[in-house]
Amino acid sequence: MKRYRVPVVAVFAAATIAAACGADGGADTAAKVGTQELTTTQLAEIMSTSQAPLETEVARSIAELWVNYQLAGIAAARGDTVASPAEMDAGLWSAIDNMRVKTLYEQVSKSWAPDTSVSAQARYDSGELMSARHILVQVAQDAEGPAVEAARKKAEGIRAEATPANFVRLAARSDEPGAGDRGGDLGVFPKGAMVADFETAVLALKPGEISPVVRTSFGFHVIYRKPYSEVAGEVEAQANQRGMVVAESLYLAKMEQAAGVKLSDNAAGTVKDIARNPLGFRTNNSTLAEFKGGKLTAARLADWVAAYPPQAQLRPQLISAPDSIAEKFVDQIVRNELLLKMADSAKIAVDTAELTNLRMAFRNNLTMAWTTMGVEPASLSDSAKTPAERETLVGGRINAYFQKLVKNEVQFADVAYPVARALQSKYTFNINDVGLERAVEAAKALRAATDSAAPPAVPGMSTPLPTDSGTTPPPSN
Repeated sequence: MKRYRVPVVAVFAAATIAAACGADGGADTAAKVGTQELTTTQLAEIMSTSQAPLETEVARSIAELWVNYQLAGIAAARGDTVASPAEMDAGLWSAIDNMRVKTLYEQVSKSWAPDTSVSAQARYDSGELMSARHILVQVAQDAEGPAVEAARKKAEGIRAEATPANFVRLAARSDEPGAGDRGGDLGVFPKGAMVADFETAVLALKPGEISPVVRTSFGFHVIYRKPYSEVAGEVEAQANQRGMVVAESLYLAKMEQAAGVKLSDNAAGTVKDIARNPLGFRTNNSTLAEFKGGKLTAARLADWVAAYPPQAQLRPQLISAPDSIAEKFVDQIVRNELLLKMADSAKIAVDTAELTNLRMAFRNNLTMAWTTMGVEPASLSDSAKTPAERETLVGGRINAYFQKLVKNEVQFADVAYPVARALQSKYTFNINDVGLERAVEAAKALRAATDSAAPPAVPGMSTPLPTDSGTTPPPSN
């Protein structure tokens, strides 16, 4: 549970947090936890002053972040460290399951045999795997006239000198950063890894030959295709690695075929709906895929989506993805489920030491979030005597913290997914779709009013003149 300090607008735009949802509230409420409310007016003001798109998904991310903070506050007010093994493991489910699948892979992969029907040298000679050194004379792709001719002339001069024996030394004249230190070496690479013009030039050479001057979008190149004897070890390693990838693919394909996996007709559309709002599917048991001995429900897939880290940007990618890609994602999750069933059958459990470390990170994350927001349980008893008074006190402190956070005036409190999920399962809250939509519309009006009141741009300047209040400071990193 690594902690990140990032611009809060980026957090709002990228947050991937699963949440529980109660009954809809009034249209003036975007979210509610206990007695605390995030109003549509407050949410609209936050969005209008940010650089984030004015979209419902962004509003939802902000509301989810606020909810998780308030839920952490409820726990603090009640002195609840969410420390029972069952509570922590319920939040840590995805990390635990991933560890179990990793252990399973380590066991079954021992039986995978790479394809050795084609030798490493044959793969190299055919161009399936390649290795080369090159010397680059850089010139812009859209350059014309004297600049291009000067670069070409320099490259042709290098080519006239180049031999296999002196190529490493001549690489010091390359315009590519670091090329001189590594003798222009590009290592071993598969077909398709380089730009087309460069790859075509390499394939036109026999191992040990040097190319004529070749132009690509980067400039002019002189290329030396290394003989197999120079790279035999690297090629064999990559050939074995590629063979293991093929063996793995065959293993997984057989597993899925034996399970008789079948996706529902509306799988792609449902995945996109889940990506927009995982919380709306937390109890949805409609079937996305069936397989021997089980099925993948919308609720289970919503859990998987929510478990992806925010920086992976999974939710926005799924929303905009073609249906074929969305269906492949479902296939991937089904594959995980099948592997977990195999891990269950093999009675694979997480190593005790690894589980202890996960639980320790869980506790530390919640404690650090409390400290960052100023709601440590020990600091509350002197100011409020009853649980209700403490919850009111904590709610107010978190609201004040949140207002500073959206202005990047305080450190970001990271409530990691496992902690958030445990809190969401334990305490009641509500995120109101109608309130979110109203907040977006209000934010659009506020931003339009602000833009219309801004001073006009001066001709020749790329930005308007600053107002009397000065310029906005850059977000902290």
